[in-house]
Amino acid sequence: MLVLTTVLPEAVAVTTNVSATCRDRFSAVDELSFRRRACTMCFVYLFPGVGALQPSIGNYTDLVRLNGSDVVERYVVDSEDVASLDRLCRHFSGDVGGRDGCSRWTQCCTKASECCRQQRRRSSRSRLAESASVPVVAPAACAATWDGFSCWDSAPAGSVVYQQCPEYMPRADVTGSCVSRHVQC
Repeated sequence: MLVLTTVLPEAVAVTTNVSATCRDRFSAVDELSFRRRACTMCFVYLFPGVGALQPSIGNYTDLVRLNGSDVVERYVVDSEDVASLDRLCRHFSGDVGGRDGCSRWTQCCTKASECCRQQRRRSSRSRLAESASVPVVAPAACAATWDGFSCWDSAPAGSVVYQQCPEYMPRADVTGSCVSRHVQC
């Protein structure tokens, strides 16, 4: 017996500029897809295996539970639709560490959205500079990217960029603290 339960966000008046894109570790996508994919991946990275949920195949914008190849549950989560986040937190609260786990997850979703807005602002400034015939520094070898936990600015080839670990990231060392993360371009 196939049971399909779809949990969709309530109608939320959100203005999304489809032509504006944001970049994550997979590709550049429209803002709405970015927010959904970021929240989905934040959940998967922070709580691997919880509820047997995994990202939807292809676009990674939904959390799904499969029975074989059949989707039996689907959760669409969006950082700008608080009700969608609350529903998933209520359903899996015991599996994610209660309020603390849900808080870490929603912080990750919110930080991803902020990263998207930051990428779009910088992109707009670059386009303005280009249209004003202002000389622009050579393009970075690594584009600004949300990696699933942190927002990384663009960087020149060969550079190593460091930043503090976000407060919502799982702690990996014996002291229980994550000091910094880095990415090499």
